[in-house]
Amino acid sequence: MGKLDEFFKLKGGEEKSKSDLEILDEIEATLREGNLEYSILQLKSIKKEHNLFLALRMIIRELTAGVEDPEQSKLSPSEVMLEVKEITVVVNTLVNPAYRSILLADLAVLFYLLGDDMSGDMTLKVAVNLSLNNFSALKEIVRNLLSRELLEKAGYALKLIKNPEKLDMVFGQLAVVFYREGDVGRAMSVLEYIKNPFHKVMALCDIASFEAERDREEAGRILNVAFNLAEKIDDPNARFEINMKLYDLKHSIKGDSLSLSDVLSKGETPRE
Repeated sequence: MGKLDEFFKLKGGEEKSKSDLEILDEIEATLREGNLEYSILQLKSIKKEHNLFLALRMIIRELTAGVEDPEQSKLSPSEVMLEVKEITVVVNTLVNPAYRSILLADLAVLFYLLGDDMSGDMTLKVAVNLSLNNFSALKEIVRNLLSRELLEKAGYALKLIKNPEKLDMVFGQLAVVFYREGDVGRAMSVLEYIKNPFHKVMALCDIASFEAERDREEAGRILNVAFNLAEKIDDPNARFEINMKLYDLKHSIKGDSLSLSDVLSKGETPRE
């Protein structure tokens, strides 16, 4: 870069511009102060898309919290709706489909909370279609709906996932997420929806692995259930793959009694 370029760069004040991290910190601080409009104005100064995603999610979550607790919000529902429409425009400028899908799903939740089911369904449909090749995004979308007790809307989202294999994978990941969050009942309910035994066993294996760090005996019980279900896998290659994983985990887990078998199996002893 020549000296004239250096001079004009300094002249323009570019070196004094804030970094994305500084802007994110400022947005977080202004949101705590309730200054939503200023936070939204800062979005245009963010350079990297993943940082813009983070900023947008912070703002959307703040809007959602305000709708859920109107006494703490400075905005009326109609004002929130105007902000949502403005933010939707920014979200749709994102190139990364996973970022866009997660944020659109967050906005769909806001529409539902505001009583606009039509806009919510349209937004959710776009979000799911964008995430069909990204299981992490799909899992996040459905988990968010289930966590907010939007069960009918979660069912709508799942119906949009027409591939049974993908659907089972999403259910499996959701079950693990709920179990890790301490919601065992919901995790077990989600497991019941998995049709392919391979994906159910994979989820149970991940749950047992997590539980082994806290309660090795309970982990052993979960693993017993997984062994029983593995016998129902028709594909011999898939069955071999999962059994290898189960036996590897078994070496680090003790305990023979069953617990989850009451829900997921007949309580048979796994084959050695």
